[in-house]
Amino acid sequence: MERLSVSLDQDSLNIIEQYLPKYQGSKADIIRRALQCLNDTENVRKKASLENIKAYVEYLANMEHVIVDIALWKAMCNEIGKGTEEFWEEVYAIGQEHQKEYFDRGIKNIQNILEFLEKTNAFKLNIDSENSYTLILAVSESSKFIKTFLEGFFNNYPRKVEIAEEYKKIRVRVI
Repeated sequence: MERLSVSLDQDSLNIIEQYLPKYQGSKADIIRRALQCLNDTENVRKKASLENIKAYVEYLANMEHVIVDIALWKAMCNEIGKGTEEFWEEVYAIGQEHQKEYFDRGIKNIQNILEFLEKTNAFKLNIDSENSYTLILAVSESSKFIKTFLEGFFNNYPRKVEIAEEYKKIRVRVI
């Protein structure tokens, strides 16, 4: 081992003190753990941004969302087809519930909402202007599903939102 002397500010020392009881090691052990964590984080960030990683954790941590292979998503959307009226009402209602959840988390701006939803990989978001967005769908068969969900989501939104379904994309405009 090589000995290294470092100067730490009070915030850094407080963090070390906070984790000493949990890991039952020395301050040096905590710093080594922190360096390993930094290395692990940087390796993961080569695949996804920290913002995306945080969103994935947000989606998955409470066991309210699942990861679905894109081919499976396409197969499910094909099977749904026209769907029943009850099915589409439920998708719409789920959109409404998600709006409440997003608002509770402080995600209220349309662009921020769409950017957070983009992390599901159901679509790629293009920002056309301050009030106009295009969602390029990963699977064109999901168009009605995503449109219905968004219609529910923006039903009680403070501003009027127009959602138009097109081939392999959905346009969202704030009016």
